[in-house]
Amino acid sequence: ISCATVALATSPSFAQDSDVSVSVSIDYVTEYVFRGVSFEDEAIQPGIELGFGDFTIGTWASAGLGSDSLADTDEIDFYAGYSWDLSDMVSASVGATWYHFPDGTDTYEGYVGLGFDTALAPSLTSYYDVELEALTLEGGIGHSIPTGDKTSFDLGLVGGVVTVDGPGDYEWATASAAYSYAINDVGSVYAGINVSLNSQDVLNFSAGTRDDS
Repeated sequence: ISCATVALATSPSFAQDSDVSVSVSIDYVTEYVFRGVSFEDEAIQPGIELGFGDFTIGTWASAGLGSDSLADTDEIDFYAGYSWDLSDMVSASVGATWYHFPDGTDTYEGYVGLGFDTALAPSLTSYYDVELEALTLEGGIGHSIPTGDKTSFDLGLVGGVVTVDGPGDYEWATASAAYSYAINDVGSVYAGINVSLNSQDVLNFSAGTRDDS
């Protein structure tokens, strides 16, 4: 089972001083896939994040284009997190997200994670959604290959398992590749593709139905 996503984005970041930063992004995706589940067909996804030293807060949204969502998945998320170094090679993070669905049911999720400053930058994160009673265990790796003074080819692989209270457990994995171009010191654009696998029939969204063909 596979699902492709192509995205374009600009991500300016403005450093107001050594401890405060702002980043803004906007993506266009041909299909919105979250943890191996198709939520929406074409969508516009803007976001803004503030950084205060080791603290971050932000908001992110997804608005579907030209189709109706079975899961009421037009969405606005609000999140906050804190990260710190455990050693020269290991960092930790904690945080929470409020998933707001204007036409659906809101959920709330906390997380704890570890990142490793080694080859492929592996990470491990555990999430728990208190409304859905869903535990997610996720691992990932990534690598960026410079291809010029302003360009890079970025690769990633993330996967995990979701367990819920009752039936509905599943596993998923997503491989990603993107080509990035730095417009200047504060802005960039990229085009990429994601390919996802899921142990359940929850990929390849289309209005009125979901299938795995």
